[in-house]
Amino acid sequence: MEYVNYIALGCSIVALALSLIAGARVGKFVNSTKDTDWETLANLTGDIAALKRTCQTLNNRLNGMNKATIPQEQIIQQMLQHQNVEPISRGG
Repeated sequence: MEYVNYIALGCSIVALALSLIAGARVGKFVNSTKDTDWETLANLTGDIAALKRTCQTLNNRLNGMNKATIPQEQIIQQMLQHQNVEPISRGG
C-alpha cells in the first residue's frame, strides 16, 4: 500500500508545479497589461470588430462559391437546348 502514498505525493508535486506555472503566467499578463488604458482597449475592440466583419464577408463569399443556385440538371438541359441552335451566318 506504500505505492498509493507515493502516487499521491507525485500528484501533489505535479499539482503544485502546475499552480506555480499558472501563477507566473497570470503575473506576466498583469504586468504586460498594466499600461493599457481605455482608449487602447476601445481601439482593440474596433480592430477586432473589423476583422470579424472581414472574416464573415470572406466566409460568405466562399459559401456562395460552393452553393449552386441553379440545379445541375437544369444547367444540363439548357446546354442541350443550346446545342440544337444553328449559328447565324453573316453574309454580305
